[in-house]
Formats: sequence, structure tokens, C-alpha cells
Amino acid sequence: MNKLIHTVNEYWDKFELFVGGIFLTLAVFVSVLEIVLRSLFATSMVGADEIAAFAVIWSVFFTASLAVKRNIHVRIDVIFVLLPRSIGRWVDVTGTLLSAVFTVYLIFAGLKLVEESYMLGEITLTMLKLPLWIPHLIIPIGGFLLTIRLIQRAITLIRDKSAYDENPVAVEI
Repeated sequence: MNKLIHTVNEYWDKFELFVGGIFLTLAVFVSVLEIVLRSLFATSMVGADEIAAFAVIWSVFFTASLAVKRNIHVRIDVIFVLLPRSIGRWVDVTGTLLSAVFTVYLIFAGLKLVEESYMLGEITLTMLKLPLWIPHLIIPIGGFLLTIRLIQRAITLIRDKSAYDENPVAVEI
């Protein structure tokens, strides 16, 4: 069972990286294409800046959960270095669980935003006229991905004291 969970987790990591990479690549491609079109042909693509911006947002939201897994989010590490490890571990667990509460809120608030955007028929103000509920979908998706990783991290911190004791600023799930 442990091997299955590890395998699923490994493939999920690769999937998140792949999707995040696809969106980032799309943003770069559209931006470069837009520069070339403007510079060489004095023309522009409809909605290029909007597509690039939404692609970057989707990339960030899709890969933020990997930063939780790898424990590379920005935080004040000096607290964990100065505190005794047993206290620091529980401060980390508390912070992780509070973050999970926030991301659960992000899921529900994001779903409400998507629903409202859909029901009101909101579209972007550019000529692209993209329905806003589509780019808004990343908010509950990203919230869900972050929630799962934060719960995994909290469980790892609670169960495996040695993982924290080895290096409190680099606990990886």
C-alpha cells in the first residue's frame, strides 16, 4: 500500500509540474510571438497579453503545491532555527494547519466566484471576450492542490519527528 501511495504521489508531482510547465511555456510563447508580430509586422494578436497573464497565473497556482511539498515557500526560517526543535515542529504543524484552513476557504470562495461569473455571464473586457469563469477555475483548483499538500505536510510533521529533527527548514513530504 505504501508503495502504491508513493507511486501515485510521484506521478501526481510530475503531472503538476507538466501542467504548470505547459502554462508557463504558453505564456512565454504568446509573449514572444506578440513581440515578434509587433516589431516585425506592426500587428498584434487579439488577447495575447490576457492569454499570457492567465497562463502565468494558472502555472503559479498549479505548481504552488509542489513548493509546499518541497518546503520552499517563503517563510521566516529563523524562528525554526532559534526555537527548540520540539517547539519549532509544533509551530510548523500549527502554521501548516492554519494555511490549510485558508486554502479550504480559497476552494469555497473560488467556487463561489466561478459560479457567480458563470451565472452572470461575465466576460473579459478585451476583444477576446473570454468567459471569466474559465480563468477563475484555477482558484478552487489551486486551493484544492494546496490543501492536499498542506495536509500531507502536517501528517508528515506529526508522524515523523525525525524528518523535522534532521533539518527543520527542509522538511519534505
